[in-house]
Amino acid sequence: MSLTGRFSALFLAALAAALLIFSTALWISAREYLERRVRDRVNAALAILAAAAEIHSESVEWEPHERTIDLGREPGANRLRWMVLDDQGRRVDHSSNLDDAPGLKALLQRLGPLDDRDHHRLVDAEGASWRVARRVLRPEDRPGAGTAQDGEGTYAPYLVLVASAPLGPTEATLAALAGLLAALSGGIWVASALVCRGLSRRALRPLTRMVESARGLDASEPGWSLAEAGTGDELDDLGRAFNELLGRLHVAYERQRRFSGDASHQLRTPLTILIGQLQVALRHERSGEDYRRALTSALGRAEQLARIVEALLFLSRPEAEAGLPGVEPIELNAWAAEHIAARSPAPGDPAIVHAGGSDPIEIRAHPGLLGQLLDNLLDNAVKYGKSESYAKVIVETHREGNEAVLSVTDRGPGIAPEDLPRVFEPFYRSTQARRRGTVGVGLGLAIVRRIATACGGTVSATSDPGRGTRFEARFPIAARPSAVIDRSEALAVESSR
Repeated sequence: MSLTGRFSALFLAALAAALLIFSTALWISAREYLERRVRDRVNAALAILAAAAEIHSESVEWEPHERTIDLGREPGANRLRWMVLDDQGRRVDHSSNLDDAPGLKALLQRLGPLDDRDHHRLVDAEGASWRVARRVLRPEDRPGAGTAQDGEGTYAPYLVLVASAPLGPTEATLAALAGLLAALSGGIWVASALVCRGLSRRALRPLTRMVESARGLDASEPGWSLAEAGTGDELDDLGRAFNELLGRLHVAYERQRRFSGDASHQLRTPLTILIGQLQVALRHERSGEDYRRALTSALGRAEQLARIVEALLFLSRPEAEAGLPGVEPIELNAWAAEHIAARSPAPGDPAIVHAGGSDPIEIRAHPGLLGQLLDNLLDNAVKYGKSESYAKVIVETHREGNEAVLSVTDRGPGIAPEDLPRVFEPFYRSTQARRRGTVGVGLGLAIVRRIATACGGTVSATSDPGRGTRFEARFPIAARPSAVIDRSEALAVESSR
């Protein structure tokens, strides 16, 4: 089901429930009103009949010839019917229209004891429904015995007054009202369904345009984005957020494509050289020394390929890899001094000088990866930072606030401002480095940034063209356990004594 269909179904279901509740409530209210009117008419008829009788101390007198009762003479189908019975159940008087309803007449004569305070809905033999009420008129003190007639009136210990009104017109009105409500509700529902579907399509048209725009997106297009909704509401916010996401995805896509192209290029060059050297070596019969030189050169190219593949595998890991194994506490000053001392500099390389503070600086890092980070920075400084006037590379370790700083500074030609923001990108090499013909593939600094990120740190570069470059890696200071802190404080107090 489409989104338009869901919205329409939800609205129409709510509308149907509302119409059903409204129609039912209106029909019940109309039924109560009409039935109350019928009860009021019957009660009024009983009051008129009671006023026509004379109640004595020992009997009740009914004189049909002296009083004219107009009840039941009104025209129409709603005419009342009434009857007066004596204490023996004999009919004393009745309305003139009672003979028009023989079923009711027989029903009233066969009535059993009824509560004179209640109304009753009865159905006669002909199937007609009636609202029937009864009232008993008694003497003021006690009833007498027997019935006396003097020709002008009837005297009885008590009289039973019965009045009834037809319920057929009320039931017909309620049936017509139910049909009208059903027709109106159905018409309103059908019209609302048509209008709702059109309005839903119109309201969701911006979203439909966004969906069609998303289907036509191509990752290879530089400006790929969704069409603007132009509604000024949440759809615009959704479109902007999605376009921002698409922008980031496009940058990542371009970076991945450039990475793949650069990787294939960097792998192709040493492979081509390696294959060429082997082919040349196998073309003619050579001496053992020639084969040794060929194999040594091929081994160098193979090792270069291995380093490139290892770098690519390392860079393929997630950017923020959690739970790096092998992490341990490292005292940065001592570790850096030992690591620099263990290096074997090549002839002509500048000297590496460590400048560390006296206070211990403890971080948590992977020793092997941290060593690779420092080696890459040193190799980069030695390779690109050579200077005829200054033959030193300075390695500094110190503390700044809650961070440990490991920096490598050279006094080489520096990095151009337009190249500085991209030095940590994989396979990126500045125009100056390519012009000088410096050997490299552009993966060392990318690995430095990935190692720093994996160890919870950051790396940055600053450069002054013509005066040198400084690379700086920052790591959070490791919190010492409370037991170690207590022990060091106790030793400090004891030594002060």
